[in-house]
Amino acid sequence: MNQQYDYIVIGAGSAGCVVAARLLEAKAGRVLVLEAGSRDSSMFHTIPATVVKVFQQKSWQYMTVPQKYCNHREMILAQGKVLGGGSSVNGMIYCRGQRQDYDLWASEWGCNQWSYQDVLPFFKKAEKNESLADEYHGQDGILPVSENRYRHPLTLACIKAGQQMGMNYVNDINGWDQAGVGFYQTTTQNGSRASTSKTYLKSVENLPDLTVITDALVHKIETQGDQVTGVTYSIGGKLPITVQVKKEVILSAGAIGSPKVLLLSGIGPKQHLDELGIECIRDLPVGDNFHDHLHMSVNATVTTNNSLLGEDQGLTAVRHFLQWCFTRSGLLTTNILEGGGFIDTNNNGRPDVQFHFLPVLDNFDNTPGEKAVAQAHGLTIKVGHVQPKARGTLRLSSKDPKDLPVIDPNYLGHQEDIDANIRAVQAGLRLLQQPALKAIVKEVIEPANVDPDDIEAIDKWMRQNIKTVYHPAGSCKMGNAPQDSVTDQTLKVHGFKNLRVVDCSICPQVPSGNTNAIAIMIGERGADFILNQVA
Repeated sequence: MNQQYDYIVIGAGSAGCVVAARLLEAKAGRVLVLEAGSRDSSMFHTIPATVVKVFQQKSWQYMTVPQKYCNHREMILAQGKVLGGGSSVNGMIYCRGQRQDYDLWASEWGCNQWSYQDVLPFFKKAEKNESLADEYHGQDGILPVSENRYRHPLTLACIKAGQQMGMNYVNDINGWDQAGVGFYQTTTQNGSRASTSKTYLKSVENLPDLTVITDALVHKIETQGDQVTGVTYSIGGKLPITVQVKKEVILSAGAIGSPKVLLLSGIGPKQHLDELGIECIRDLPVGDNFHDHLHMSVNATVTTNNSLLGEDQGLTAVRHFLQWCFTRSGLLTTNILEGGGFIDTNNNGRPDVQFHFLPVLDNFDNTPGEKAVAQAHGLTIKVGHVQPKARGTLRLSSKDPKDLPVIDPNYLGHQEDIDANIRAVQAGLRLLQQPALKAIVKEVIEPANVDPDDIEAIDKWMRQNIKTVYHPAGSCKMGNAPQDSVTDQTLKVHGFKNLRVVDCSICPQVPSGNTNAIAIMIGERGADFILNQVA
């Protein structure tokens, strides 16, 4: 195996695959991609409706420490561990957030090169949208974005209820105004999942300058002064291997993996590294500013008995599979989270709460042992605040790269997050009271027997039931000064000439929505910085 490469990309996830593909497309040199997970060769990575199965099987099983403001619960915070990363295991929703998110990055967070007008061209560059063609969308990119081929009647009922509650119907949550309710576009093509592995990486897979190594656990980034010289990793627990880099190392391991690798490499808070006996090479706030989206499942049984319950069993499942195999149509083309919306619950001028509508009772991502699995026909309205204020930390548990990090997101650690998530539950309960849903709802089972105006009861239920949306961000924050940020605005780690972080860990504030499209945009922007060497 070649022991020297022009570029080494750590993490073949939503952003890492983008960076690797763009470097190879530009003939920039030899590229090594190191991925801790396995290949995405299973058919379950192609069928949209099997999202639950791949998410459970192909993820890092991260857990938080007990959360002080959530009844001291430890929570699952799983992340993709497979080629394509999150884009291979997620719900496939294509959502960029709000234009105000990026303008606030520029005005409030000091990232004046990352306003909405700065990032929009990179969203468009990535996108190959099958149905939307205006100033906000691209048609010539690598990433397919399409309409769901299957739309469940219960999802339609939720969307109709949203309109009855005064929300506008929106055909495009990624245009000028995100507010409203409707169907999500998804990263799918011809009824199949379109991960960055199946799209970006596949577009360059036969080029001789690309080497992809799976099951590769990175131990550390090797440095000498302000230069990164290489990366040390191991495969399947075997002896470590060090490969040299000529140009740059790009760290795209996500908001949990990227800070972990930096800390193992001696880049991070000096006090923490000293405690573990790791020499501190650069004292930077790595692992600080950690935050995440949260949501809760407002669940109701229905009289129609037409939810997805039982559709994955017996001959019914076989029939769906054959339909998908031969026609790429039918129920297996659904991403489950078919519809949703964004609502302003605080009269703030922009939405602060997101809905996800599921035509089935949500059971799949509860922390094991927390609650019984509901076996009934029903629907779920996932509700949550999309502009979290609370900040937590990520730290190493030891200097062994095999050990999982200590994650304390400090969920609900800010009063605004508490208030906004209570308003989110209120909105979900009021949605169930609209005629389109009232006609079919048998019983609201979570939260049971709670009036939308009973804030005390909602608060109590919220702290026991709130959970991650799997959107961690911010742990390698972008900024201008090494005192309060990890990278500069070109994503270079402060103090190093050839080390960048390119993933959602650079977000000073996570945008208002699902994070896959955002990670892909960051990948496009990072690749552009590398290829054009913007100082």
